[in-house]
Amino acid sequence: MKRLIKIAATVLMAGAAASLAGCAGCSGCAGCNGETKNTTLTNSNWYTGTSYKGIQPSFIVDSENPDNQKEILVYDVNHAGDSDNSSYSAEYREGSFTTEFYAVNYDWKTNAQFPANPDDTDSVETLYYYRTELSIEVRFTMKTGANDSSEWFKDSVINESYFRAAGKNLQPVYSNQIIKSTSPSGYQASSLKNAYVSVDTAYENFYNRECTKVVSITKAVGKDETKKEFDNLHKVKNSFFDNAYLYTAVRSMKLSPNFSQTVNLFSAAAGGISTYKISGSSSPLGNEDRKKATEALIKAELYTPVTQDSDGNPVEDAGVNSVAMNINYAGGELSGTTQTVWYAALENADNNTARCTMLKISTPLSYNLGTLNYTLKTVESTLWNK
Repeated sequence: MKRLIKIAATVLMAGAAASLAGCAGCSGCAGCNGETKNTTLTNSNWYTGTSYKGIQPSFIVDSENPDNQKEILVYDVNHAGDSDNSSYSAEYREGSFTTEFYAVNYDWKTNAQFPANPDDTDSVETLYYYRTELSIEVRFTMKTGANDSSEWFKDSVINESYFRAAGKNLQPVYSNQIIKSTSPSGYQASSLKNAYVSVDTAYENFYNRECTKVVSITKAVGKDETKKEFDNLHKVKNSFFDNAYLYTAVRSMKLSPNFSQTVNLFSAAAGGISTYKISGSSSPLGNEDRKKATEALIKAELYTPVTQDSDGNPVEDAGVNSVAMNINYAGGELSGTTQTVWYAALENADNNTARCTMLKISTPLSYNLGTLNYTLKTVESTLWNK
């Protein structure tokens, strides 16, 4: 069952296939105990000035700052590609993916596993908050025998996370993942009921203030709650992140086709700490996807069309430039599965108009069942002028 939960967490949901941050070529630094650590450089690529390493006060959204805006992005999710699985097929419909990104003042006294001392006058820390929600319907159909089809299942995956600023390497503080998924169970199925498995599980992860350990609590429907502690997080060889804020971490990279980096990721659904390979790609964003993303950015004032050349002659705007990043799980049964994420290119680090906004995600499904594509639909709100 652990393997099946892992599949549900890594294939169906956007972002669970990997998590990481990027670097400008990998500058090693001394880690704890004087050991060399393969660290990554993380930048605030969601701001106008990407070199700012802290958290902008104008990005904090709480009762004291109700007028500050969150970044809210909405994506369409569609199933593409014919199924090459000879045993059964999977169909997906009504897919939607939403991300919310802003900052909060987090009080360590409220941490259920590592609370600050009640008398601590310095227990409040400004952190980023990132939330993603995927909702989609799926059904399975046998290709042999009676050609039976299942009902349409309503699936959803919600991720929430709190983590530190770019200057602190986006260090994790807390994450929560709720998975309600009906996922393919294997390459072959002897009957329709054996073609899929249902998962209804929540994972809650509490990191201590030094980020040397994490307590992970698993709550599966119909089972007793379990708790497990993972120690020595500071001794991993690469930069360390939580799975829940994958896309913000990727966004902080040096977005470049020649980028390559290995990182470590904690995912309770995957059983603990895993290693991932992140690499840039020259794969272009398709014309229709580029057009759709450009229109969304124009409406949010995150892109200005180029309608004249240097001589003042009218030209057709080419649309927003992008950079593709590949994410590969570096071991185990999911090795070889590649997720590709396209971001608006960083063309001016001091005037980052497009904010390296995520434009598209392409996630291959296991067992040759096609691909889920997430394409930017609307920018509901943004920290556009900060």
